[in-house]
Amino acid sequence: MQAVLRVRPVAGETTWSFLHRVAAAYGLAAHDLTGWWRWVNPVHQRRGPRPDGEVLLDVAAQVHLSSWCRVPAGHLAWALPSWTAGPAAVGGGDGPGRARWRVGTLEWGPVVYGCRLCAARHGEGGGRVWVYRARWRRLCAQHGRWLLDVGEGHPLGSVDVTVLAGVLGRTERRWGRVARATEAAGWAPAEVFALARAVVCGWWEREEFWAREAGWGPRLEHVVAAAVRQGPEPAGWGMQQWRLLVRDAVVFPEVVVVARTLLDPRVQQLAAGDGAGVRGGDGHVRLAAALGERLERQWLGEVEAEGLAGPLASWVQAVARERRRPAGSAPLPGRYGLWWVRSAHRPVEVGQGLQLLAASSGTCTERGKWRADLAVPRRAGHGQGLEQRHAQLFAEGLQQACRHAERFGHLALAHTDGPAGSGFDLGRWLANRRAAAASLTAEQAAQLAQLDPWWNPPWLISWQRTWYRARAHVRERGPVEGGDNLDGLPRWLRHQIGAYRELHENQRQLLAELGLTSGEVERYHAWPGRRRPAADGLAVARAYAARHGHLVVSRPTAIDGFALGAWLTSQRARQRSLGRPTRLGRQLTALDCWWNPPWPIAWQRVWRAASYHLTGLPHGCHWWPGAPDTEHAAVWLARQSSRRALLHAGQQQLLDELARHTADCAPLPVEAAAAEITDEAWRVLTALMPRQATAGGRWREHRQVLEGIAYTVRTGRGWRDLPDRYGPWQTCYRRYTRWLADGTLHRITSTPLPATDQAWQTALAGRLSQCLSRRA
Repeated sequence: MQAVLRVRPVAGETTWSFLHRVAAAYGLAAHDLTGWWRWVNPVHQRRGPRPDGEVLLDVAAQVHLSSWCRVPAGHLAWALPSWTAGPAAVGGGDGPGRARWRVGTLEWGPVVYGCRLCAARHGEGGGRVWVYRARWRRLCAQHGRWLLDVGEGHPLGSVDVTVLAGVLGRTERRWGRVARATEAAGWAPAEVFALARAVVCGWWEREEFWAREAGWGPRLEHVVAAAVRQGPEPAGWGMQQWRLLVRDAVVFPEVVVVARTLLDPRVQQLAAGDGAGVRGGDGHVRLAAALGERLERQWLGEVEAEGLAGPLASWVQAVARERRRPAGSAPLPGRYGLWWVRSAHRPVEVGQGLQLLAASSGTCTERGKWRADLAVPRRAGHGQGLEQRHAQLFAEGLQQACRHAERFGHLALAHTDGPAGSGFDLGRWLANRRAAAASLTAEQAAQLAQLDPWWNPPWLISWQRTWYRARAHVRERGPVEGGDNLDGLPRWLRHQIGAYRELHENQRQLLAELGLTSGEVERYHAWPGRRRPAADGLAVARAYAARHGHLVVSRPTAIDGFALGAWLTSQRARQRSLGRPTRLGRQLTALDCWWNPPWPIAWQRVWRAASYHLTGLPHGCHWWPGAPDTEHAAVWLARQSSRRALLHAGQQQLLDELARHTADCAPLPVEAAAAEITDEAWRVLTALMPRQATAGGRWREHRQVLEGIAYTVRTGRGWRDLPDRYGPWQTCYRRYTRWLADGTLHRITSTPLPATDQAWQTALAGRLSQCLSRRA
């Protein structure tokens, strides 16, 4: 052997194809190299020559192949898709190397013939190259070739599409953007492309479409003419065979446009009839009209209206099912999925089509060395007998539905998943009619809607069944009200009140028939002490924390009618009673790590106010009622510093954080200014003060005592810390309690005073409101 030979792999090439090229470079056959390995599955005789087959190699066998082709194993792993799957699938064992046969199309996608001109630049080795290519990557833009699938029963590996190379290249780049949008929406690009291809290929097979189509004819003629000039035409081939062979290349631009259109949410809403489901079988016609505008074929809606139900009608029904799916639930799998293509709607592939054409003409085509699966012939003709049988079965089911509607007044039956019994299973029949509502005629849909207008609602049928039970409850006990009869209300109706905003418009109309209107829902939420869902409280708390940066709110705090302070207080009490963080508590901790501190919440609020006095209020925020002013915060900081050893470790950490802010900005004044009452304000307040007693000792002046009370409420200091200039603290405290009881302080806070006295008046009003809230 010549050790100087070097064979490089083509990107996406199958390992089986690369092995053939390496053997050809040394003048050998592939089985001469495979004899070095030990095969895990002894099926070499039957599957070895299959062109779309694949061979998986363990590490030892990969070392052999790498030494033969003179290419590092790392480069082979980058170029060959099945290279890394070999060691895991084959495993270790005795001997120089192990290998395993496999069908590559099942895992790595369709196998096509690679461009020979591109493969010629990758070293020695003759023969064709087999590569993995998705259906949207068949163009070799450099040489103007459209790559064809292997093993389809014809000798051609590609067709010349030089005339369409520019259009196909732009379409491939456009599909790249569509594929990225598909993945972002959570869908598989292969499924979307398969549905769009089924739609366009369905048009390709219809004569009424070709009667008005003006773009595909010239493309088809150019591609077929170039393919005939490229090489000898296969024996027995005519225009039908060429038309089948080059179909994907001709319709590729329309397939990408259809895929992009089906991904548009506005088109989905139009096809589903604004979320009301498809009734009367016209949903696919509306969709075809929209596709006609995108494809510049305005007559497409007329052609689609004349034909039978196809992949467009099935997709419209799938959109209706997707809209009925509850929010947050997983997408429907399998044949109920949004992009599922039924077997009857899948286009005939080249190999199957050539087999059918050969059978119809009485000739045989060369199938290669492996046997392809036989194609199931499509049913031809108008199908009057089958349509009559379907009409007869529908009439039988409609008769059973009439009996049920006369007895119960609706058709909201559950779908029984068990085996059908001796009687007629109306629930299963109705479920099948809902699943295939797009194939119903306008007359059939009208007959079912006459029995029950909500036989196929755009929401879950279980919701409709529960609504009928709730209607019976309302007829017995009266309509639903938002306030007084909730104790006897079924749990389902209470859940509808909580999720009223997420309901469909027609669902709200049905609930209004039970008395549950939007006004009653507002009355329910506005009821004093009404318990709100945890999701509502968490949403309000998230919005408050995003704006203010914390959740340290007082109990009376309410945001847009929601008692946020009371709700947070109840969550703190619940978490402390359990002795562990709750799931809701962990979510609140992510918003504010000190929302439930192990010390009084009032301490945390004063700390937050002191922090704002040092750093400034956040943008768009305002001081809350009763918030400590600068003097109060300064006195509080001085007092906390003096008793630091008695504080919690977390409190000490928060105080250290304030100390760092103090080093960066101007500190707060430690000594508070005197809260003096101006002469103008005192002339107004004199008439509000009670008469001083004449008996007993000498009474302290009301003005001096009121200034001491104002100083205490402004600074937040205790009564024992009252300075001597205001007299004994006992006198101020007794006078404060007496004036609080007889209403003197309330009259003082409600009387208009000059602007110079409004600071201590506001602080006094905040202290009084706190006293009232504690009593309540």
